[in-house]
Amino acid sequence: MFLADGVTMRSEHRALLALDIDTEEADLDPAYYQELIDSPPPREFRTAPSGVHDIHANLSIANMDFEEFAEAASADPDGLYRSFR
Repeated sequence: MFLADGVTMRSEHRALLALDIDTEEADLDPAYYQELIDSPPPREFRTAPSGVHDIHANLSIANMDFEEFAEAASADPDGLYRSFR
């Protein structure tokens, strides 16, 4: 889901909030998945409006995971996903 909130409206880049709303609960076996249990994947990040299509298209066809976009956003100096181009 993409959300235009108060931060979006005040932001120079009009950065939308991308939210992972997947409610699928995983029953993880702690013996095998302790790292994932201790560090759950990101559930949100900011994206420039120009990045929405990339995110939507790649998630729709399961080409990429939400976490990959969140990592790209965290690597950006402004904390935004812009595009992989």
